[in-house]
Amino acid sequence: MHANGATAVISTSPKEFLVSIKRKGIFSFKNNKWKLVIPLHDSIYQLKRIGEYIMGVGERGRYIQLHLKSGRWRTSFFPTRQRLWDIIGNESGLVITHAGTQLLVSYDFGQKWSIISLFKELSVRPIIRSLNLNDEEIYVGTLIHKQNGGLWKYSLYSNRLESLRYEKDKMVSSIYVDNSFLWMTTGACQTKKGTISFRNHGENEWHSFSSQIEERVFLSMVHSDDKIYVCSSKDEYGYSRIYYCDLLQMKLVLVETIKGHCFCGAVSDGDLFWAGGEESKWIKQSLKEKQILH
Repeated sequence: MHANGATAVISTSPKEFLVSIKRKGIFSFKNNKWKLVIPLHDSIYQLKRIGEYIMGVGERGRYIQLHLKSGRWRTSFFPTRQRLWDIIGNESGLVITHAGTQLLVSYDFGQKWSIISLFKELSVRPIIRSLNLNDEEIYVGTLIHKQNGGLWKYSLYSNRLESLRYEKDKMVSSIYVDNSFLWMTTGACQTKKGTISFRNHGENEWHSFSSQIEERVFLSMVHSDDKIYVCSSKDEYGYSRIYYCDLLQMKLVLVETIKGHCFCGAVSDGDLFWAGGEESKWIKQSLKEKQILH
């Protein structure tokens, strides 16, 4: 079932996940059973809970929104043909996604949108790939860009844009901020230079995990309590890998493999669900039992 694989996943309740199946739609997965929730021809590449909504973005500027209390879905398109990779927001109604070099911003849970030309002062502007929101600060990762690629920070209050880390030959594929650290994953499909790095808030020194396998790209992170997992792009044999981040030894511990690019994962009550480009994988009871879901 679902031989086209998955592109996004989110946990909506204990032991339940919403999964974007490539060019088929959004499915609910619970008690080892699938249920089609909304049919879609466009793949969704990010699902996030924002307030009382599940929101998602994906191919051809597709935007979807689920109101959790009413169960009502709304779908539309942003005025772009590009693939949208990320969407972020908070409980007050702020929602942010991206299109090309611009941020698309809403202050009312997606009813009205405005545009922020993030890199307007740059002569050559990078394309946005990843986002993270921390209070009024937006962390922005770019696709590979020789002049201005890397990790940026933008303040919604002061409109100040700051470069945090320059990357000329790697994209910043995901960003995460917690109380102690700023995290990011990077890489490039043409090389084997993928990294998962972090730094302490207020410091400039970055730290990276070591891995026995050189990965092209680390695509996504899953943070759950004190555990951190990361997944990679596929290798020359068509498989990607899922790792546990050992903070004490600063190394990546291989957990599982999955067919196709591993786009993202989600956790619910100790269960892990991974969205792979050619298969989905459900890892039950804190890695004790594994099941491949086609």
